[in-house]
Amino acid sequence: MTTQYFCCSQCYKKSSISLRLFETLYGFSKVSTKNCPACGGVQELHVSLDFQLGVGDGDFKVVHAFLPEKLESWLGEEEEEVTFYPFLVVLEGVGHKQFNWMPYWHMVGSDARFGQHSLCLDRTQFESLVAQAQERTFAAV
Repeated sequence: MTTQYFCCSQCYKKSSISLRLFETLYGFSKVSTKNCPACGGVQELHVSLDFQLGVGDGDFKVVHAFLPEKLESWLGEEEEEVTFYPFLVVLEGVGHKQFNWMPYWHMVGSDARFGQHSLCLDRTQFESLVAQAQERTFAAV
């Protein structure tokens, strides 16, 4: 189960979020700062994640949330438009260690369906994969 909340970086007041995680990350990808209603400080988005098996569980600050510049869409079953929303979310955990979380949703009509097999890699693993992909891509050209 994923929980989400804002925490002020100055007064540390927490405020819960009533939106679905998809809506929160989508909004955060567009506007990453929000001011605290109590003191005017910057509110930070936090998510508490449970990845199963105990790896990567915990409370994380969302540093960035990205979406591709162009989203892919197609006609699905019953001729409904399906749009794929693959996020890249940079998380910061204990000791400022950063992780790259890649949740995704399929939007079918107005229903966002979560990608159950999203990845969460520490920054070193993620950068290694990206470097390998870039190396192979440039070598093929």
